[in-house]
Amino acid sequence: MSQLYELSEVAQQNGKNGKPCWLIIKGNVYDVTKFLGEHPGGGEALLEYGGKDATKAFKQAGHSSDAEKDLKNYKIGEINSAAPIQVQPTSIGAAKPTENTILADPEPAKKSSSGFCCC
Repeated sequence: MSQLYELSEVAQQNGKNGKPCWLIIKGNVYDVTKFLGEHPGGGEALLEYGGKDATKAFKQAGHSSDAEKDLKNYKIGEINSAAPIQVQPTSIGAAKPTENTILADPEPAKKSSSGFCCC
């Protein structure tokens, strides 16, 4: 079983300030630190995506099948896809108080001298 990483863990390994350079490609995590000097497109191309998902950039670069095979040498794990996704609430369909909605406990009725309370 592969080591599982959280997105926040990968984000910290961005290749800056002496940190390793990790990339995410197709849900897999790769430590490309040792490959920075060997990358045909230059190490800067990898550092641009350090700590991030580079899937789209990897596909758009038109890598050879050999490059895809070599990628396996740098795989250190996978993104933990079982982590719960936090969804921000939206205002669509949010319940709004209506005119007849009681927001707090009503005051108890007060008795007047006549025994009838109108307010």
